[in-house]
Amino acid sequence: MNIASATIALVGTAFLSLNLAVNIQSLRSCQSSESPDLCNYTGSISNGMVSLLLILTSLELCVTISAIAMWCSANCCNSREEISSPPNSV
Repeated sequence: MNIASATIALVGTAFLSLNLAVNIQSLRSCQSSESPDLCNYTGSISNGMVSLLLILTSLELCVTISAIAMWCSANCCNSREEISSPPNSV
């Protein structure tokens, strides 16, 4: 599940970055619209929301990669030591 989450977060980061780049380009054409103030306002709000989503998706990616790293160090690297019981002296 962590690997799927990391993949989805990586794809989401790419899509949000692309969306932010396209929104910035569309904001430049606001001066030729009928109401440039409204266009600038809605564009700025949209860019703010996409930026927040990009930050949160990047945070999700970092948390997921950390969880994968901890899981790998606990399970894959043979870091577990065998627990032996002391000899029974009766």
